Amino acid sequence: MKRRLLVLTVALLCLSVHHIFAQDETPAQLINTRLLAYYSYYNIYPDQGEFLVTDIPVELLTHLHYADIGISETGQCASVDAYADTQYLYPGDRFSERLRGNFKQLPILRLRNPNLQIVMTVGGWDNSARFSDVSLTEEARARFIRSCVTFMQQYDFDGIEIDWRFPVEGGKDGNVTRPEDTANLNLLIEELRAALDEASLTDERTRPYLLSMTMPALEPQISLYNVASLHPLLDYINLMTFAYEGAWSGSPRISRRSTAANATQREANRSTHNVDGTVRAYLDRGVPADKLVIGVPFSGQAWQNVRAGDLFGLYQDADGVPLGTRDGGALFYRDLGPFLSSSDYIRYFDDLSLVSWMYNPARHIAISYESAESRAGRQRTCRDWVWVV
Repeated sequence: MKRRLLVLTVALLCLSVHHIFAQDETPAQLINTRLLAYYSYYNIYPDQGEFLVTDIPVELLTHLHYADIGISETGQCASVDAYADTQYLYPGDRFSERLRGNFKQLPILRLRNPNLQIVMTVGGWDNSARFSDVSLTEEARARFIRSCVTFMQQYDFDGIEIDWRFPVEGGKDGNVTRPEDTANLNLLIEELRAALDEASLTDERTRPYLLSMTMPALEPQISLYNVASLHPLLDYINLMTFAYEGAWSGSPRISRRSTAANATQREANRSTHNVDGTVRAYLDRGVPADKLVIGVPFSGQAWQNVRAGDLFGLYQDADGVPLGTRDGGALFYRDLGPFLSSSDYIRYFDDLSLVSWMYNPARHIAISYESAESRAGRQRTCRDWVWVV
């Protein structure tokens, strides 16, 4: 979990109807829908695929989140990678330009999609160490909020997302946490909401600045946030409905990490470890369905020493991740091609749990991934409340 594993992490809004986003449809054809993608600053680098801001298919999006903005030692919003953000030379850029890099290119995307809203995500797995400090006192919160609003205005973002992983406990080793983090987070969001509303009036915006949060998919992390008090202050919540199982799991079971299906009879004891369980946890806390955004990973997860069982590796215990994959057994979507085309890997789809996976019976390797089948399958079962892709 050191980095976001995706070039683009697609997230879609939970609503009272269900829709599959067709290739030839655009956001303008869909009413009250958020089709949201994340772009990480490091995607410009060759070892991360060299996927540039200019490559993002913004014609298909309503929102684009730029990840991540960090927090400086003085408790202010700051660039994590100045070279990527403001110095990288895109084709046609000149060294003499004061602003280059991703931050120059992001506003230009609106020429291709005037309705696109671009949000800066503050924090994330690698940059949450100082959230507890910047939310601790009124003075610290004011300094942090003032810097973030200024940063947002300077680089022409449409809003701010807070991605604190995690208040009170957990997160990356070395993060500062305190028992009062949950209460202080509420104060931080209240004051940030007020500052953004004021800035919207001052800047005479036709659309107010947005405020969102990233929140976890499972207990006990969900309980670290006072969801009932936070959601009225937010425009939407991005749920981390992916990576329910992975290399970090003690004895992981092979299942689709973002499946939206209800638990099957085979997995009745795991009814909360899926998108359905996550969404219901937030609905039970009073969050309106139209504020919940489901995360869908454009990546795969591989495991080794997986017995075939009755379902060719599905719902079986695993023992670690195979060599040749990325950290934690992750596979970028482009990494899946050789496996999908190999005769050694047999592709499966479970119509009950809406899971797509591959299994190599000779090497006992299983790979779960998102597919057109799993996408379309959820259309049949989630009509009551969820948008998925």
